[in-house]
Amino acid sequence: MENIIDNLDSIIKYSGENVSAIIKDINSQEYIYKFNSDTKLISASTIKVPIMLAILEEVRQGNISLDAELLVKSEDVTYNTKVFENGEKRYSIYELINWMIINSDNTATNVLIRKIGMDKINSYILNELKVKSTSLQRYMLDFEAVKEGLNNYMSQEDMLIIFTKLFNKKILNDDLCEKAVNILYNQRGQYRIMRYIYEPVKFAHKGGALDYLGHDVGVMNINDKLYYVGISVYDSKDKEGNNRLFGNLGREIYEYLKNIKKQGVPVYKNKGY
Repeated sequence: MENIIDNLDSIIKYSGENVSAIIKDINSQEYIYKFNSDTKLISASTIKVPIMLAILEEVRQGNISLDAELLVKSEDVTYNTKVFENGEKRYSIYELINWMIINSDNTATNVLIRKIGMDKINSYILNELKVKSTSLQRYMLDFEAVKEGLNNYMSQEDMLIIFTKLFNKKILNDDLCEKAVNILYNQRGQYRIMRYIYEPVKFAHKGGALDYLGHDVGVMNINDKLYYVGISVYDSKDKEGNNRLFGNLGREIYEYLKNIKKQGVPVYKNKGY
């Protein structure tokens, strides 16, 4: 197999797209690959990962219970929900967290944000996750807030830190970390990094998209090693965020990681276009 760095650089250059990406063994100090990795970007639904962790911290502190039920009112239901079409009903916080992550449901997300509060979520992001580019400034689908200059943000470097802390159980407690990881493993959106991978892969991840923007971030468990794999395509030429590019990069990354024992880890070099 040719050098993974050159291969990924070539795919990105040929696409003509703006890309931010990281591949890294989460238990190694060395990067396998990074490209524009500290670029601060609008987060789309990747912000739902730190929201989940902030909620679980409230559970750890005993302020809320995963079994506690919240009423989802008719006015809470967003136009694009695939879960909450059947009118007002009570749901456990644990179920709402699951729908927020595995189906990226915006109704569940907004109900949970209201329960916890933006200030508390941002305090957790700043003081516990200790990342510099990630913040929650608006509810999902609140386009009036966007017009007022408010948005939600992330970077690939921040998501690497967040997923590394989660998988190494440096936050929350062991049980809650395992719950969060298992929810991420149940992700139903498999049409970006996983697009062209036919084999079963343990990938605990979260995607996100807005017009001309796409993200996919998470940890792959391959041969019992844990690799952060995160890709963002921003200011894209494709309104859908160029999911084919995600797929091409994802297939290349997976084939490399699957055979990494044979190849050895490349010496990272920073290249940009």
